[in-house]
Amino acid sequence: MAKGLDCGTSYYIAATEDSIKKQRNAFLTVDGDIATVKRMLKRQRIPYVEKSGKIHIVGQHAFNYAQIFSQAELKRPMKSGLLNPQEKDALPVLSSIINELLGKPKGKNEVCVYCVPSKPIDADREVSYHEDVLSTIIEGVGYKAKKIEEAVAIGYEGLVDNGLTGIAISMGAGMCNIAVMYSGMTALSFSVSRGGDWVDQNTAADTGMPVAKVTATKENSTTLDLSKSQMNNIYEEDSAEANVLIALRSYYGALVNYLLTNLKHQFENAEKVPQFQEPVPIVIGGGTSLVKGFMEVFMEQFNQDEFPIPVSKVTLIEDAHTAVSRGCLSEAQLVEEDENENNEESA
Repeated sequence: MAKGLDCGTSYYIAATEDSIKKQRNAFLTVDGDIATVKRMLKRQRIPYVEKSGKIHIVGQHAFNYAQIFSQAELKRPMKSGLLNPQEKDALPVLSSIINELLGKPKGKNEVCVYCVPSKPIDADREVSYHEDVLSTIIEGVGYKAKKIEEAVAIGYEGLVDNGLTGIAISMGAGMCNIAVMYSGMTALSFSVSRGGDWVDQNTAADTGMPVAKVTATKENSTTLDLSKSQMNNIYEEDSAEANVLIALRSYYGALVNYLLTNLKHQFENAEKVPQFQEPVPIVIGGGTSLVKGFMEVFMEQFNQDEFPIPVSKVTLIEDAHTAVSRGCLSEAQLVEEDENENNEESA
């Protein structure tokens, strides 16, 4: 069975034809007697990794613990869209998460297509080591691993009705990825090393709220809304959530402005960009785009300056958080179909 895997800074998401599974990409080291801690975690069925005499709680449970215990340090196997070089225990944690989400293949030659970021234009980081580690882990589970760029996966899911032609944007936690596509081919792609984490960290610095709580507020609040109509009276309120909302809207606007400025710059300086005959759509996905009012903030920034090419519409893709994994899945299904046809022809 083909599988698609979104390897995000904040979440790993696996998609199959009939299901989607998510796991938060985080871990937390637990102090105490190892045997006692392991029994406690097993009793509560909390996933963990034991490495070098330490116990690490993995996934959503680690995030929940970090919100409750202020002294607990939430760690990330990835940072700014790539493997975190400062976390020596990142690899066993990632392996645990990927094994849990994918499970063992049920047949031979099953394909897993996973996403990787495009090379960042604002950071001196290469992506080859990151790609190789993910490929090794996935193949170790038993799958044939194939990579595609994150924004291309968004395009495969959101640009189908326009002949896979247009601009695809993935708003991630560690990075934002962009792909300009023409008939399924990638004409231009890049990433910037800012995303939802950058928004959360700056909001936390300005409001004094811990980063984990800012993230939780952004993800779980039923009243959080960045639209201008909700901001009219917010400045009269004196509450922690009001301050967080003001800061979030400000930094979301700054993030989108930074993204669009770099996209325009890439259009102006790229040597090979297709000359589109008709206006093209922009489709947006990724977990950072989920907050209510995001599209209003995006369009405010988009309309400030003339865009380099005619744009027909700007839309938020349906179920934006899982769009990358579903785009990866569609590619995995095509790869499996091609391999099955080739096997039949050679039989």
